[in-house]
Amino acid sequence: MDSDSERKLRELRLNLAEVCLEGRVDRIAALCRNPAGDALLTMINSGVRHLAMNKADQAVAERCHRILSVEHDIGRKVAAYLALSLFSFPHSIERSFDIVDVPTPLLTSVIKVLLAVPLFFTRDGARRRALAHVEATVQEIHKAVTVIDEADFRAEVLNGFMGGYVVTAIYAEDVPLRTLAQRRADLIRMYLDLNGLARDITPPPRGADETTIRLGILCPGTISETAAVRGHLVGLDRDIFQVIAFVPDEAATTVSAGFEDLADDFIALPVGDIARAAEIVAGESLDILMVGANATNTCRFPWTLLMAQRLARLQVAMHFCSLTTGFKTIDIFINGKLNEPEDAQDDYTEELALTPGSSNHYVFSGGTVTPATLTREQLGVPDAALLLVSGANFFKIGPDLINAWARILEGVPAAHLLMYPFNPNWTTHYPHKDGFLRFVQERFAERGVNVDRLHVLEAQHNRAPILGVLKLADLYLDSFPYSGAVSLMDPLSMGCPPVVREGHTARCRQSAALLREIGLDVLVTRSTEDYITFVTRLLHDHSLRREMCEAVLDVSKYAHLQERGIGQHVGDVLLAALRNKLKSAVI
Repeated sequence: MDSDSERKLRELRLNLAEVCLEGRVDRIAALCRNPAGDALLTMINSGVRHLAMNKADQAVAERCHRILSVEHDIGRKVAAYLALSLFSFPHSIERSFDIVDVPTPLLTSVIKVLLAVPLFFTRDGARRRALAHVEATVQEIHKAVTVIDEADFRAEVLNGFMGGYVVTAIYAEDVPLRTLAQRRADLIRMYLDLNGLARDITPPPRGADETTIRLGILCPGTISETAAVRGHLVGLDRDIFQVIAFVPDEAATTVSAGFEDLADDFIALPVGDIARAAEIVAGESLDILMVGANATNTCRFPWTLLMAQRLARLQVAMHFCSLTTGFKTIDIFINGKLNEPEDAQDDYTEELALTPGSSNHYVFSGGTVTPATLTREQLGVPDAALLLVSGANFFKIGPDLINAWARILEGVPAAHLLMYPFNPNWTTHYPHKDGFLRFVQERFAERGVNVDRLHVLEAQHNRAPILGVLKLADLYLDSFPYSGAVSLMDPLSMGCPPVVREGHTARCRQSAALLREIGLDVLVTRSTEDYITFVTRLLHDHSLRREMCEAVLDVSKYAHLQERGIGQHVGDVLLAALRNKLKSAVI
């Protein structure tokens, strides 16, 4: 952002704050319900809260705090809270009013603002505090709409929740989230029922002459999720399973291309009309409906809304979902045995069904990708440098991870780090990346690491440049607590040893599960200190690093992760679960 744009943004923020501080509910509501977009949320989502406050900003913020502390009028308190939210994040504000007291015209906006956590964090422990704030807020929302039987109140609160709940930036924490998922699921279901969108069915008994299992897949659209779904379908017994691929009508052709060799039929769903889409799915008389994308991080994702309904005899989630869905309509959650800790069932509302090994098998469509031919000079990396590379996504990178990387670079002056954190599989737009990169540079500078030792690769249209970079790299640094998954296949395929840290919850064990399955346990660490120590040792010990490279280059160890898939194991799990659901040994 250039200085002129920043100046204009700051002026506009001050103007919006003054409108809020006037305390006129009708005028604030008009700003939030403008046909051109919610002015407050647009400002909040612009990244303006990441800018350091100047004297004018601080003066307004102090007025807001004073009103929240001493004012008795709830309307003015709410207005001051909205104004202060233009400068501060919700987990750092003492709100001093309850959701049930918010004027109805402002409810939707207040709920969205309450849930509008940062997309990245610059203070130690801030992500954990933001997660705790969201958990408490969702608990309050859940209680409010359950207790207060008033249609307008429920509609406004649920609209705010459905539009505001996004946990992409905060569920990287290695903690159980079952309760949060259950409350989210209840609220989504309440929203569907309130708006007449649910089309639940009571599946009829299977006919005695039915010999095949009708398996419906809600197909994903991103490259990584497509590879993961394919990895779960390759090897499926097609004499038993008839696969129906459901694709969004807005991208039917491109999505279908990723599954044309694995599906018996394709059906385009009108994702803009959830009720109609549900009717189409229900009309297919499916034995099993499986969601092939992450249905846990937002609320309005069409596949999430469909899985919240009973549309098939058995409904299934898999490890593309980063945590339990919480939905009563999803019966089982499939994951690999290596991906889960011993007490894993406690983290799920679904029955946890485990396949042997890890669930991290990825079969890419479109054939082999040839690495781009690159040189270190093109990347700005000296030939004599030790090159560390990480494709950890922007949303997975917190202060704890940056601190670990900074300590590694501090201890090895010859090392450089190249990051490619803006993966288009997560989002096509990273509006706060400049602020994020400034934060990384500042943390490195605190450790005496010069900025010229940090290199950033922008989002790429395909994997060829990434593979080209990894051919030049000495080590790959995985993210933690939220570990990598499909991203690890690239360094492995290029013979670049990845160092990972194993956590407790499944989303924090993916990379460790993958490496354990192929016999590379030596690259798995158990703590941040072990991670730093092991990477530093590898950088100092050329012989050990070469030994790790040779182990990774033994392609036979992991080729099956990219070629054979786990369809046979998935099929066994699905058959057993369907028999149990139907209480019948014969299918």
